[in-house]
Amino acid sequence: MKLAVSDAQIEAVAEQVQVHKFGGSSLADAYCYRRVARIVTEYAGASDLVVVSAAGDTTNRILAIIDAKHEGEQTGDFGMAEVLLKQLEKYQKGLITELLSGDHQQRLLALSDADFCRWWDWLAGNEVIDNRPELLSYGELWSARLLATLLLQQGMQADFIDARSFLIADDAPEPLIRTDISRIGLLNRIAPHAGTRFIVTGFICSDPDGRSLILGRNGSDYSATLVGSLIDAKQVTIWKDVAGVYSADPRKVERVVSLPILDWHEAEELARLGSPVLHPRTFQPVDRERMVIAVRSSLKVENQQTRIGQYEDVEPSGKVLTALTEVVLFRVDLRDAKLIDAFEELELTPLISWNEVEHHHAYYAYHQNHAEFMTRWLSERDSKHSAVQLPGYSMLALVGNRIQESEQYSVFKQEVGEQALRRLALVPDNSAVVAILEQKLDNRLLNRIHSQLFNHRRSLGVLVVGRGNIGSAWLALYRRLRERINEQMDVRIIGILNSTDMWLDYNGLELNDWQEQFERLARPYEMSQLIPELPNAPYDELVMLDLTDAMPVAQLYPSFFANGLHIISANKRAGASNESQYNEIRTIQQEYQREWYYNTTVGAGLPLNYALNDLRNSGDTIRSISGIFSGTMSWLFENFNSQVKFSDLVREAKARGLSEPDPREDLSCQDIIRKLLILAREIGLRLDWKDIDVDSLLPEHLADIPLDEFMQRLPELDDGMQDLYQDAQKNGNVPRLLASFAVQDDDTVRARVGIEYIPEGDMLANLIPGENIFVIYTDWYQEMPLVISGPGAGKEVTAGGVQSDLNQLLSRLNKRS
Repeated sequence: MKLAVSDAQIEAVAEQVQVHKFGGSSLADAYCYRRVARIVTEYAGASDLVVVSAAGDTTNRILAIIDAKHEGEQTGDFGMAEVLLKQLEKYQKGLITELLSGDHQQRLLALSDADFCRWWDWLAGNEVIDNRPELLSYGELWSARLLATLLLQQGMQADFIDARSFLIADDAPEPLIRTDISRIGLLNRIAPHAGTRFIVTGFICSDPDGRSLILGRNGSDYSATLVGSLIDAKQVTIWKDVAGVYSADPRKVERVVSLPILDWHEAEELARLGSPVLHPRTFQPVDRERMVIAVRSSLKVENQQTRIGQYEDVEPSGKVLTALTEVVLFRVDLRDAKLIDAFEELELTPLISWNEVEHHHAYYAYHQNHAEFMTRWLSERDSKHSAVQLPGYSMLALVGNRIQESEQYSVFKQEVGEQALRRLALVPDNSAVVAILEQKLDNRLLNRIHSQLFNHRRSLGVLVVGRGNIGSAWLALYRRLRERINEQMDVRIIGILNSTDMWLDYNGLELNDWQEQFERLARPYEMSQLIPELPNAPYDELVMLDLTDAMPVAQLYPSFFANGLHIISANKRAGASNESQYNEIRTIQQEYQREWYYNTTVGAGLPLNYALNDLRNSGDTIRSISGIFSGTMSWLFENFNSQVKFSDLVREAKARGLSEPDPREDLSCQDIIRKLLILAREIGLRLDWKDIDVDSLLPEHLADIPLDEFMQRLPELDDGMQDLYQDAQKNGNVPRLLASFAVQDDDTVRARVGIEYIPEGDMLANLIPGENIFVIYTDWYQEMPLVISGPGAGKEVTAGGVQSDLNQLLSRLNKRS
């Protein structure tokens, strides 16, 4: 076969085409198919190749049918085989009818009918199919055909390729690929069709005569890297049900750490030592200087990934604690030179081997999965019965780059030395240290050793909701303070969200040029769907920074708490929500023992809530609080006089980020009411919206019009505000917008928000524009009130208040640990 495509087309394939692999669990049902289709649409390039396994347990179903037919041939009863085949047909056709419609459905059902007609003929003995791989190949064929058709139905260019049409191999226990002819066949098929996503069958190939062959255990992962090597691809992404490789098996060990990178030596050693995520054959075809293998989760698409490539310059480090609860250990008589030579020449490399010359013994340890093979192999070679299988052994290993130089090496030696250690040895390339133990392993031991090895440092993942004035200012502040913050805990920004788009990466976001990165990498999302996914983030603690003014976010606080997140709010809407909703938020927060900090909701960066809590915790009782609660209104009224139009001041406040995005929130006193409610509730008072007397500055006819129209009609406020100012001046006063609440003798609460006339010499009339002031009377401060004042508006001040809340949270979490 000759290449029928140009060098330019071949180069384009190598530079542009990547390979994606989806296993059977990723295609288990119609929902999974749709999820994979979405991943292919969003994460695969227009010309990428997608390698698929058989859907769900299809391969096992086929094997069961083959075995049942064989039993039927012995007994004359094919009933079980018929039942199993009917179930398989129903399953496959059910996927088609649920996923497809119209002509696409009819075409695929017709192909499926033809396939199962052949199966029924085979079962009835009307057609001979004595090649098991040919029967097994249907699973992958059905998957590829269905996924390609689903993509077509969704409006994409897609087609499927039966790998047997290009992947040619010589038959062997592990088929030997004919690389040159396979490469030519694949390039001739895909290179002329740029812009088409081809879905390729994994697991199967054919011999030069067209007879089906299978690639064996983990054959589909191997198919993916093999296909990638044939087209010289830069990356193969293997989508699994786990989000990459962790510092230990997350099913057995708590607080595992995700590994963003592994070099080839580490990954291959981990696979050789029995990793459930990686298989040694996956790496066989890889061009290590060019290709990267990415391991990602098809279930949690936004989660972290592990990239496997050439990273040999990394520092010495132990990265993964891996374990096998059972290993097959053989003791061999060293005097049986022929058998010793056979062990040494065996292609199946032992986990570890060693000699004890003084006892004339050699030892070879293998994965439990190889027990049957080794028993059969020995039965053919051990004529002198020189080998003895020893039960009751397990393995612990630490994998990492230049492991003997790593700080974890001595810790690992010490920890396993306290167990029933049979042998400890480094592997030849210094990428792992392996311990064979004469004992059973339990998860408690694994957790303890993992904790000792990695000196677990508590971590906090931060989700930033809102990227406007406050969000941008806080992210800039975080970048400046990052080193100081991380002295307390490993803190990473894992997501930045606005109302429609989300940039999420559980490895942590790179914040240099984050605005540009957000525009490039952010994707649409639904908050209600995101929240249940967040507990999967690999962090000890999670916090959501609500830097919005959005009611939809506030309404989801119970869900955030219930899914394990703490909350820091600059958003006042939750703390000032109606009483029933507020009580629900507090109940869920307390039930799940989450922290909620919201000091910036009143007074921006002023430590008001902290002061009130300190007074109450020290035994004082707050009787009343009054003052100017709004930095915006403070700025407006301190700058307002008979020579200035109030409307011009409102426009300037909005332009400078001093007002709410919609200034009517300030002018209607809604923003101040929220602050008053938050303060009252903070000191334990029961107060709701209906309990507050309010004098709004916003005329009703301007309340519900569009914002742009309101901003144009702002001058309609000017005459009324000038009248107000002149009225106050008659007695040497100035108007100020005050808020207050006080506990009456009968324990009822009186609360008011509105304009009051203040003498020009009073402290309330002489604030720095934008300054808040809170006058607090308590049992201890009766004669002279406690006064807290300072800037009450501005994005930098508020961002500082958010950071203060984060510091408080970190301090609280560290005390818990």
